[in-house]
Amino acid sequence: MTTGERTLKRPFSAYHRDRAMPVDPELQETGWGTPCGEYLRRFWQPVALSENLGDRPLALRIMGDDLVAFRDGSGQAALLEKHCCHRGTSLEFGKVEERGIRCCYHGWLFDRDGAILETPGEPPESRIKDKTYQGAYPTHEFAGIVFAYMGPPEEKPAFPEYDLWARRAIADFQPYKIHNPCNWLQVRENEMDPVHITFLHTRHSGVQFTPCYGAVPTIEWRETLVGMMYVSVRRWGDYLYLRSNDMILPNIARVAGIEDAEGETEFDRRSGATNWVVPIDDGNCWTLGWDEVDRHIPEDGRDGYLDRMARGGADMLNPNSAGQTAEPTYEMRQAKPGDWDAWTSQGTVTSHNREHLGMTDRGVTMYRRLVRDGVRTVAAGEAPRGLADAAGAAPLQTFANNTVKRIPPAPTEAEDRLLRLEFGREITDRIMRGEIRYIPAQAAG
Repeated sequence: MTTGERTLKRPFSAYHRDRAMPVDPELQETGWGTPCGEYLRRFWQPVALSENLGDRPLALRIMGDDLVAFRDGSGQAALLEKHCCHRGTSLEFGKVEERGIRCCYHGWLFDRDGAILETPGEPPESRIKDKTYQGAYPTHEFAGIVFAYMGPPEEKPAFPEYDLWARRAIADFQPYKIHNPCNWLQVRENEMDPVHITFLHTRHSGVQFTPCYGAVPTIEWRETLVGMMYVSVRRWGDYLYLRSNDMILPNIARVAGIEDAEGETEFDRRSGATNWVVPIDDGNCWTLGWDEVDRHIPEDGRDGYLDRMARGGADMLNPNSAGQTAEPTYEMRQAKPGDWDAWTSQGTVTSHNREHLGMTDRGVTMYRRLVRDGVRTVAAGEAPRGLADAAGAAPLQTFANNTVKRIPPAPTEAEDRLLRLEFGREITDRIMRGEIRYIPAQAAG
């Protein structure tokens, strides 16, 4: 029996490739009872857009569970198991009523918490509705997205409060939902890989954002109280451009807005995006979140990309979702691929056995380690890192930002690389200590 090689070390050696491509069940399997599935279920997860809950039930699958979402006559969102506990008929064909949903097959009526309110075909003395529940999960609606808690009821945490929620006072949170036909992990870990912006989004596909992203950055990664962040610094002429994105455990990314590094701005949190990657099953997932469109640009005292574009009359829509869908034709995506093509083309569930990771992949390996730590923490019966402690607690701090400063180059590339590292560290340290804060423009009037 031929034994393949994981690492090929000679020309034209594809025949010798190890064909065994095992998955990592601890990170990539997410169904009920799996280690990662149990970890993800300990957090509130987005499951649907509010606008998609109308007078008809919405069938969906989350982490392998077949479910139906609806909004009852009182306006409350609900999430129940898809198959009726009576005879298994799908509630996607049910009738939404003032209180709950009625199964089409025999008229059983279920409340939002799964309680059986009526069994009209049963005799009056039947007690079945007092002894049985339809499976249901708690929901919470926020900023146009319906969230659900799908873990043990006795462990339900408060809905999280992040500092970025305060931006709703000055920015429109525009919800979106994107299907990815691949495992959740290969989508999510992309956000801790800032080097791909240089190549995929700029040098290979043409300038998808602004030209400054074609510069290879210096990068460091840091752990935070809620997860991790990257600190990337690019040299662009006489300017240094610091960009940081947050990864909030277990599966939230806070993405900074777009810059061109040709005007100064500090701890700029405008026009970012926040999203979750939620497994549908092990080979499919949703990206669910918001693009943020600030209502008060330009701002006095700032000369960032947003300010200069707005002063010139440009429509400042958020471009963060560029390249993250399959909307262009296959031929167009071959010519100018985006994130969606990079992560879906890895395969339905990519095998880490095929990878050869380098220095610039340390953010990916750190993120995998943090997720693995969380998985094992839950398996040990303990509360994972990043849970909201209690309703009304102080908002959890995030750090994604753009900062651009005019700092001319050092005499040599080696010295300038050190200058970039020191600049990124200094600004990030000051932000994390609270010495640099974003004070938003106030609404006019």
